[in-house]
Amino acid sequence: MSIKCGINGEDLDESQIFLCHHCGMPVCELHGWIVAADDAFADSEPESSPAPRPAMHCRSCAERFHKTVAKRHGWAEPAAQP
Repeated sequence: MSIKCGINGEDLDESQIFLCHHCGMPVCELHGWIVAADDAFADSEPESSPAPRPAMHCRSCAERFHKTVAKRHGWAEPAAQP
């Protein structure tokens, strides 16, 4: 099945599409934004809450909810610079 990326409209296989975890917009890895430590998953009870974890975002939600944090395209961690 083919699904369009909500950012550039490109048809991609469903395995290449992710959903923005705020609004549900379908985005591809190339055009979506990853916030490496999204605290939206954190709970007020430290002993029961999962640690912040990476989450996919569309451009609008990345800007709206995570304006001041580091973001990147793609799930892979960037290579360390020597």
